[in-house]
Amino acid sequence: MKDILRTILAPSFTVGLPPFSLLSAISFSGNCIVQIENPFRLLQTARMENFTLHALTVELATILVGHRIGKIYQIGTTDLALDLRLRDGRLLIVSTDPKRLALYLTTRNVRQLAAETRTDTPFVALAKKYLGGARVEAVEGLGYDRVVRVSLFREAIPEESSERDETPETNQYFDLVIQLTGRSANVLILENNRVLASLRERQTEEEVYHEPAPPPDKIDYCPPEKLMALIEASEGDLIAAAQNNLIGFGLQYATEFAARAQQQTPEKALPELLEEIFSQPPQPAVYSAAPLDAMKRQIGGEEFTVQFAPIEMRHLQHLHCTQFPTINQAADACFTLLDERRNFLATRQQIESQLNTKLKKLQSLLKNLTRERDGFSKGETHQRYGELLLANLHQAEKIGGEFQVVDFYDPEQKTIGIPAANQGTAQEAAEHYFKLARKSRTGLQTINARLPVIESQIAELISQMEDVRNITQSSRLTELSLQTGIVRPQAKAEKSALPHKKAKEQKISGVRRYRSSDGYEIMVGRTSRDNDNLTLRIAKSFDYWFHAADYPGSHVVLRNPKRSPVPNRAILEAAQLAAKFSQANNDSGAKIAVNYCEKKFVTKPKGFGVGQVRLSSFKTILVEPAEAGERIL
Repeated sequence: MKDILRTILAPSFTVGLPPFSLLSAISFSGNCIVQIENPFRLLQTARMENFTLHALTVELATILVGHRIGKIYQIGTTDLALDLRLRDGRLLIVSTDPKRLALYLTTRNVRQLAAETRTDTPFVALAKKYLGGARVEAVEGLGYDRVVRVSLFREAIPEESSERDETPETNQYFDLVIQLTGRSANVLILENNRVLASLRERQTEEEVYHEPAPPPDKIDYCPPEKLMALIEASEGDLIAAAQNNLIGFGLQYATEFAARAQQQTPEKALPELLEEIFSQPPQPAVYSAAPLDAMKRQIGGEEFTVQFAPIEMRHLQHLHCTQFPTINQAADACFTLLDERRNFLATRQQIESQLNTKLKKLQSLLKNLTRERDGFSKGETHQRYGELLLANLHQAEKIGGEFQVVDFYDPEQKTIGIPAANQGTAQEAAEHYFKLARKSRTGLQTINARLPVIESQIAELISQMEDVRNITQSSRLTELSLQTGIVRPQAKAEKSALPHKKAKEQKISGVRRYRSSDGYEIMVGRTSRDNDNLTLRIAKSFDYWFHAADYPGSHVVLRNPKRSPVPNRAILEAAQLAAKFSQANNDSGAKIAVNYCEKKFVTKPKGFGVGQVRLSSFKTILVEPAEAGERIL
């Protein structure tokens, strides 16, 4: 390192490029890093860095400008998928998950992205309201941090147009600001820099958005002499010098700078690296521990290294390099592989957790049975007590709480005391002890028959858990889960999700079934007994229950499988059905009061008649009777 510093200090020092301003070229980068081991530093997390996000932003601008926003999907609480009506059908993915920050185009469809994608969240509703049909005018980086602005334009529609209700009266301009800044990552919808909506809860309540300020401890312009001073202040640590002092340098690119500085002097390595990032055509590639196909086959392997970059990464030359035509394709390949691994690990952990739960139950059962078996070990003593009491039936003397008898099993035939066990006579005590002896014999037989089975089940579970830990292939994991009968909680959630219109419906006896305009299932009881069955057996705690106020009628249940707020339209349609199938409906056209609440507030006290229930809390809505929604069965 002293030689490097002497080279930098040499009087003949010149820079191959003009003094480079980092900010003049920055528009941000993203790269995906998972457990990267190299000679310089161990990189362990997936992260977005400024320089790669810059390359992605430039490429996205050439693709997205001029296209209009179509459908918007929310995945979980942190991710979005936007359909911009591209010819190739690709979706724009935005992830604000601090562990998986991302912005790229993917060829995967909505169902491939996640088990549950939603279009009914508050953010999506506001995004549709403000951004639906808007045209992308620009895609650019903001400020000094990992922030991208998508400028959008919504044009007015003439008053005579049939689309007038869904479009603005005047031209409108909005911004979709994507902040990929670690824990504070977020997606904002702006109008004139005023925040209209945010995907995640904001850390500030300010209504006006401000671009990120430059970090006070980092510099933009770095002449050679300043670079030398930074390296010297960092005690020769090139990675620390770049990462801690130069704007835009994260661990990935600081490590790359250090790698290049080992092949040439730092004053040449820095401008060369920046020129490749900002001036030369990109060289997108995914770096992995093995070819991508092999990585996919062994998705659960312990050695899992994968990352992407828009330029050649010399510090990753020890890894397998797969080149791609575009940066977005490289990002898609990388994140697809990471998502598959994340899903695999989650599935494996869930299976292992369920196996462990079963194992603990069996181990507890084994412990209890062993304790019971030890308690039954006194059976021989009880049998002996009974026999001695019968043998001494006419001479047994009760003193205190014991019967004094001669022990005929003792060669010396001593007199011993046998506990009376709250029995009045020796005969009663003998019968008591014989009963205990019989119980012990029966219990021992039962327990001795069960113990080997339970021990075998425990051994099998331990073996299965070991197999699960060693599985690295998705197909094998699925096979094992089917063999063991274990179903992922997500799979159960998928089954209970809102029914698809073309899905085959299952008939439920005594129930009319409808589907609301929002896709929610509504069930209507036919008779009083059907009402009881629907309310007390079929309906779940978070389903909504409806009944005409003060009039006999059908119980109506609005299913809520996701336990989330139900649209007002679905509540209105369920209430209309409750009014329709009640004696309050007299075809007069008058509105009918309908009580409704979550099913958990509905109880049936002892003594109530068939179909009668009690509500501990409810709301009332006035509706016109109607057979609302679509009839299913």
